[in-house]
Amino acid sequence: MEPRIDTRRKSFQFRTYLIYSIAFLLVCLATYTIPWLAGKTLIWNVDGIAQHFPIMAQFQRMLQGTAHQAMSGWSWNLGAGADQLTTFAFYIIGDPFSYLIALFPAAKLELGFQVLILLRLYCVGLSFLAWANERDFSTHSKLIGTLIYTFSGYNFYVSMHHPFFLIPMILFPLLAMGIEKVLHKQNWLPLAVAVALALISNFYFAYMLAIGTFVYLLTRYFNIRHNHPEQLKNGRIIYGLVQGVVTGLLTAGVILIPTLLAVFQSTRIAYHAKFANGLILYPLKYYLAMPNQLITSTTTKDYWLVLNFCGLTFLGAVYVLRHFKRYRSLATIITLTIIALMLPQFSAVANAMSTPSNRWLFLIVLPMSLATMILVDQLKNLTQNDLRWLIGASAGLIVLVWITKGFTLKLPQNDLVSYGLLLSFLLLFACQTSLKISPRHVGTILVGLVFINVISAGQGWFSPNNSKNINSNLASGSAEQWLHKYYDGAQNGLAKNGGFYRTTTIHNYYPHRTAGNNIPMVLGTHDLGAYYSIQNGSLFQFSRSLDNSQAVVNSVLGEADGRTTLLNLLGVKYMFAKTDIVKKPQAIPYGFHYVRGKNGKIVDFPEQPVSGLSNHSGTILLKSNLALPLVYTQKYVISAANYRNMSPLQREQAMLSGAVVEKPVDGVSMTEPQNNIQNVPYTTRLFDEHIANNPVKAVLDRLRISPNARYRDTAKKYKTTLPANKVRIWEKATGINPNAKPLQSVLAKNYRIVAENQAANANGLHLMDNDAQGRHLSYKLNINQPEKYRHSELYLVIDGISHTTHSTADRLNSLTADSIIDGTPVSKLQKIDRIRTALQHPDLGAYTLSVQTPNNFTYVRQLPENNLSDYEDRQHIVLNLGYADNLQKSMTIHFNGVKQLKFRSVKLMAVPFNRQYNTRIQQLQKAGLTSQKVTNNSVSGYTDATERTRILTTSIPYSTGWHLKIDGQAGDIFKVNHGFVGARIPVGRHFVSLKYQTPGLALGKLVTAVGIIWWLAFLIGAIGRRIYRRFAK
Repeated sequence: MEPRIDTRRKSFQFRTYLIYSIAFLLVCLATYTIPWLAGKTLIWNVDGIAQHFPIMAQFQRMLQGTAHQAMSGWSWNLGAGADQLTTFAFYIIGDPFSYLIALFPAAKLELGFQVLILLRLYCVGLSFLAWANERDFSTHSKLIGTLIYTFSGYNFYVSMHHPFFLIPMILFPLLAMGIEKVLHKQNWLPLAVAVALALISNFYFAYMLAIGTFVYLLTRYFNIRHNHPEQLKNGRIIYGLVQGVVTGLLTAGVILIPTLLAVFQSTRIAYHAKFANGLILYPLKYYLAMPNQLITSTTTKDYWLVLNFCGLTFLGAVYVLRHFKRYRSLATIITLTIIALMLPQFSAVANAMSTPSNRWLFLIVLPMSLATMILVDQLKNLTQNDLRWLIGASAGLIVLVWITKGFTLKLPQNDLVSYGLLLSFLLLFACQTSLKISPRHVGTILVGLVFINVISAGQGWFSPNNSKNINSNLASGSAEQWLHKYYDGAQNGLAKNGGFYRTTTIHNYYPHRTAGNNIPMVLGTHDLGAYYSIQNGSLFQFSRSLDNSQAVVNSVLGEADGRTTLLNLLGVKYMFAKTDIVKKPQAIPYGFHYVRGKNGKIVDFPEQPVSGLSNHSGTILLKSNLALPLVYTQKYVISAANYRNMSPLQREQAMLSGAVVEKPVDGVSMTEPQNNIQNVPYTTRLFDEHIANNPVKAVLDRLRISPNARYRDTAKKYKTTLPANKVRIWEKATGINPNAKPLQSVLAKNYRIVAENQAANANGLHLMDNDAQGRHLSYKLNINQPEKYRHSELYLVIDGISHTTHSTADRLNSLTADSIIDGTPVSKLQKIDRIRTALQHPDLGAYTLSVQTPNNFTYVRQLPENNLSDYEDRQHIVLNLGYADNLQKSMTIHFNGVKQLKFRSVKLMAVPFNRQYNTRIQQLQKAGLTSQKVTNNSVSGYTDATERTRILTTSIPYSTGWHLKIDGQAGDIFKVNHGFVGARIPVGRHFVSLKYQTPGLALGKLVTAVGIIWWLAFLIGAIGRRIYRRFAK
């Protein structure tokens, strides 16, 4: 990258830092105050309230000593239990700014959360300016580059959604400075500091930063080699690089080693997702959105395509590409970036070989800012050809936006301002010579225009007048309130004694978009639900082996889908539920009952309203007497091979008969559990009442939507047919011509759809479809001999799922069919708009499959292929329809999203619950440890005195950090039930103790100690050499 480094010793440029600080303050006042004025916060209503804010709240409590939880060790409040250090390391442990939250009182957490965002952002600019000061640029260009880097679209975006993503924006310039020091001064200490900070901050950031730093090193090395080969001393450069990287690695060991060990045992390894979500190219909408996202800030950011550069930056990139030979290195990076943006495979590689997320785009902000600084300093040398290129590129961009927007420039006002500022930059360039504007004045004007541009961009992000971005952020005060009011205070009704237990929430307790929520961690309820980027891989394998429909990579259990036996295996004793279910009964798992007061009435915790977050119901508690202890013993084992041959529902029930083990256990007998799962025969009926497959139904369709009340009443009365003597009358009244070819074509298509559905579903549900008007069809499953399945939990078991997505032609055809049936003409312009909508919002394979039974409503979702967290192409679904004592004769199945669903098989299965089930549970409860004691890092108690060898079975997620002692003697642990800590317990009564230590922490401390000694040795050596040279003179 050009230009040449100024290797002269530079004085501290206080003036530049002061100007930047003033500019930063003014931009923040013009942008980041808007959410406050709008009554909003910088806390996103998805990951912000589900992950970042609760984690910051718990971290604050830990720092202030009110959480009773150490930074390392085990925590029972992280879902079913997890390592505190390695779970939080992804978010907060390596973020030095987060420790400042301890300075804020708990009541001002929301304020502290947002202040730290601005502090990080300020340091982003300081970091870039420090790097820029190492280079020979004018003050104007440095200030412009710093403003553009600090207030890039990426930073605006992450400050609203993922604040800790500002950290790599700080670190990348520091790493680049470290590379420069090694290349020019052979000083490896700055690089070592930057490497250590990167590795401590977050292993994920470190991975992407390593890619960016390596590219920076290569381009700078070859650029210097091309222009100033005499400056390079290869031997010393290699030495400096190795020293810097190794020292940084050693110093970061205390965080890095435990975190990497956790990652290798996490869901990121246990779950083998499709590389790049299976994409070869991005959907067309991605490419169509790209041109307008280059310099604007109000559009949707699919696949993390966050560009939003200043208009001057766009011109800088064009200028560098125009002079490719002169700026070969930088131009190559810009070219490769353009190619990389086109390919999901590159994004997947940069995203640690997983989903095609463009989170790596923070790496290109620095080279783009560099290109801007180059242009600013080269304005005095701008030629007419250069100007033509800049004008042509700008005109080409606007034309491209016009084309990709469907031959319109229907853009938000703020986007139009961005293009106006782009033209203003061009106008200044064109007039600087003719008006004889001095370079100094041009620089000042440019700073002013850039200042306006970044403010405009910020207002595009934050102002409710310019975009919908801020609508997804929480109202002021609501995050703090929800921390305390999440359960409406029902957590105070939980038993304070009686041993360790877990809790969960009933399905649909909260309707929010997240797959899990971490607020229960702060409330200490031991809730199953949790959403973290690093989750226990063994626990995930257990959950997936049962086909838990709620299990995703970042939330391995969900609410356990409300499955009775799964909840019992996990030791769930209490369930939080909406008060509504008292008056509108909802299926609850077998064995759970309402918690009642001394007066016999259900204990109701009235709603504690929180703006935009409440469930608008209030909360009641459900309690089960069938929850298994955290630790108990079993007499029998089940081989892993036998387990794998069972169906998911069989597996779940089998674990009540014996512990699943990978290898035979000496002295413990194998068992083959009986299969009590019942196959429920059913018949399928398509709801075809509203499908217009004959002229009479077309007439009724128009009657239903008529503004005439008498017409609507007629449609309600007859529903699917009309008296023969009135058919012609109503045809005439509604304008239906049964012989019209367009109408006959639509009716024939619907007739075929009905016939195909009836044929496909004659022996079970195999097809779910749309009608010609694009409406999703519903189906009714009628249970044969329903009396056989009383006192059972019903499941929908689906295998071999495939789907058909809507094409643009499908969307257009459904619009046409709708207009023909409803009698509402469609203009050509409406058809063009439908095509635009179909291209900008294509069908990406998402659907929701919902089931309504007499006492329950439940659903399962297939996420779209642009989901970058939990996407998978579902082939199997096991959906809990709920337990019922009463007769369940039928259920209705509906879907939305894709055009069509096909299934290889759809089965209804029943799991019966009776006294025999209760007896099995009670036997296992009696086999629990006596005098059991559970602390953060230990579980201990006495086993019973049975005269046989047994298996210690737990619901403690498996980790090598757990260590066993039996009567004070070390014992071996192994994995049981496909995901939990287990052990062999010899004959007789024994005192069992399980203690936890974070794997790799002791080694990490040792490695860090070595790193610090390494630092000190070289530091002392450097000081000694300096003293020696001084006295030698």
